[in-house]
Amino acid sequence: MTRNNPPPYNSTSSSEREPLMPSEPSHLHQSFKSYIRTALIAIIAASIAFIIFASVFSDTCNNSLDPDVRDRIRKDWDIELRQHQEEVLKRIDTQKRWLQEDNDRTSLREQWGTEVEKHNRDVEERLRRDEEHKTHIREKWEREVEEYNRDVEERLRRDEEHKIRIREQWEREVEEHDEEVKEGRRRDEEERIRIREQWEREAQEHDKEMEESQRREEQERILLREKWRREVEGHEREVEKRRKHEEEERLRLNMFWTDPTSHTCTTYATREYTARLVNVPSYYDRRVEACMATPIKIHGIEYTPKWCEDHGPNNVIGHWEVDQHEPDCASYWIWYKDFGCISPGSGQRRIEHYLENIPSGGDWKEFCATTPISFRGMHFTGAEFCFKNNGATWGHWVFDDESCN
Repeated sequence: MTRNNPPPYNSTSSSEREPLMPSEPSHLHQSFKSYIRTALIAIIAASIAFIIFASVFSDTCNNSLDPDVRDRIRKDWDIELRQHQEEVLKRIDTQKRWLQEDNDRTSLREQWGTEVEKHNRDVEERLRRDEEHKTHIREKWEREVEEYNRDVEERLRRDEEHKIRIREQWEREVEEHDEEVKEGRRRDEEERIRIREQWEREAQEHDKEMEESQRREEQERILLREKWRREVEGHEREVEKRRKHEEEERLRLNMFWTDPTSHTCTTYATREYTARLVNVPSYYDRRVEACMATPIKIHGIEYTPKWCEDHGPNNVIGHWEVDQHEPDCASYWIWYKDFGCISPGSGQRRIEHYLENIPSGGDWKEFCATTPISFRGMHFTGAEFCFKNNGATWGHWVFDDESCN
């Protein structure tokens, strides 16, 4: 039998004849790679063109020589100019109101000064009359004292002459007239006693007259003072009576406010309100007084006007500055910045804060100066110095600090 023997070993088989490196790519594979390369180049070229076109378009939109750009800039300038003019008009109106208020206060101050000067002149005139009266009394008293002294001197002179005559007579008749001399001495002594008693009585009467004169002067001063007090009380009663009469007349006419309107914030947590007073008769000539005395309720609280404008019977405008329940007007400080000591050994430190929530149309300087703040255990009613930086409002403080010594 023939056995199936294995095939002989051949060292040059097909597996050994195949090379280890891959064979050359086919024509289809090369075409695909060329297509990919071309597509990438096209995409890169399109990107570069797009970037160049966007740059040129952006330069064209911002080019100041472009008529459209200049029209747009001119419109923006017109808007800013109108806003500036409105702010200028508002400030001019505010300055006019302030000037009118200053004129009113100046007039009232001059009127008060005139009344005070008149009162002082009256007081000086009364004091002058009192002084003249006292001078007259004093001169009268001095004249009486001089007359009295002259009388006493005259009496003493006569007494002395009488004594001289008696002494001479006594010397001539000493032996013959001892009894008469003794009687004369006794009469002289009685005369002196009588004169002395009379002088004492006159002195007492003079003292009484002086006391009576002083008492009358004091009574006259008291009466003048009481009269002046009654005049002052009468004037005050007249003023109060006039005020009550005006109040009763205002209540009788039933004047009230209408068209209350809120305006911009004027200062920290404070807003301005206006309203028109109605039911004011055309003959009523105290419209401003009625305006200032008529209250209005704002946020449930009654306020009297801060000032009033009289434009006629049906156009009396009241102004209020309300500093309660106005959260939209409350600005506040943020961004605490400590810049350290001003200089070595200065003993002072510098702090700055950023002011937030300034109401639209509000004066940034006013809000900066009136917005309160507390830091480092200290409280301030506002910034010591205010400034603008990149459109933002900043407050500046400098205070003593021992750590900077």
